[in-house]
Amino acid sequence: MISWRALSGHLVVLGLSSAVALVVWTRKDPAASTQKGNVEVWGGSADAVEKIVFEAEGRSVRLERRKDSHGLWYVGAVDKTIEVKPAAGDAGADAGPPPEKKHESSTFVSVEQGKKLAEGVAPLLGVRRLGKLEESRAEEFGFHKPEGTLKVTIGGRERTLIFGGTTPGGGDRYVKDDSGEAFAISGSVAQSVLFAESRLVERNLHGYEADELKSAKIERGTLSREVVRVEDKKDGWADAATPTTLDETAGNWMSKLERLRISSFVENPGELAPDARVVKVELLGKGGRKLGFLELYKAPGEGGKPRFLVKTEHTRWFAEVIASAAEQVEQDLGSVVKAQ
Repeated sequence: MISWRALSGHLVVLGLSSAVALVVWTRKDPAASTQKGNVEVWGGSADAVEKIVFEAEGRSVRLERRKDSHGLWYVGAVDKTIEVKPAAGDAGADAGPPPEKKHESSTFVSVEQGKKLAEGVAPLLGVRRLGKLEESRAEEFGFHKPEGTLKVTIGGRERTLIFGGTTPGGGDRYVKDDSGEAFAISGSVAQSVLFAESRLVERNLHGYEADELKSAKIERGTLSREVVRVEDKKDGWADAATPTTLDETAGNWMSKLERLRISSFVENPGELAPDARVVKVELLGKGGRKLGFLELYKAPGEGGKPRFLVKTEHTRWFAEVIASAAEQVEQDLGSVVKAQ
């Protein structure tokens, strides 16, 4: 027969074991936390990022910080060498001529995507720390043939990152820092510099939210007109003198203005003719607060065709916009701002 004293001793041991198991079960596993992108490769603040430079075979990317009354923005430059296949020769030939190498360079403005990249590298957080790898394991992580080197200047201090291969699945990237310690980081940083000419170039004409815009002053030569947004009417605009009466012509024109899209940046467009400006629009928010502006210019282009350039508070530089959309803005302007 089992005594109550012996049974109570077993119950105490069982209770203690259960308590210890519960503590172990609920305790945060330090190793697991490294899988959530909080392994610090280096510190810093995005606002302190002065320059980002990426160098690889046949490719160079540079992003430099600027600051003005509208906030931070970046000047980007890409230099690359591409292979161009020559025009086909004799159709019956077994093999065509070898591809030719061609050098291309472009400069551009980056705002939102530049900020995101700066936030991604300062602080730079990894998803896993690998430590210092033996030379015999270099090929395993793609460091035997590095894809490129990233140099980031943060508050006057330069940091270096060597890109290795992609992780299984391709979502993340193996990297090594200045000390030779290896990490796995999010692949977004590498994607931004490897495809900078598509990922970092600013495409938006303005940085404010669409519903912040409440009124606009439109200038065509010596003529001008002020229009206001009609509340609770999508894309509804009216003359400032009759703010509750919808003006469909003005509303359609403002919609076409919003559809202008940047195709490329032009740092120096040269001297523009006095009559080159098509329109200037001052953009205002609640209470007449200045949100920004837009100036559209028409200049000679290749093959006798005109090209349209736009400049706003957000683009900083002149930017070429898609001609077909700009032509609609020009054509309908006369019906929106006309002589009395």
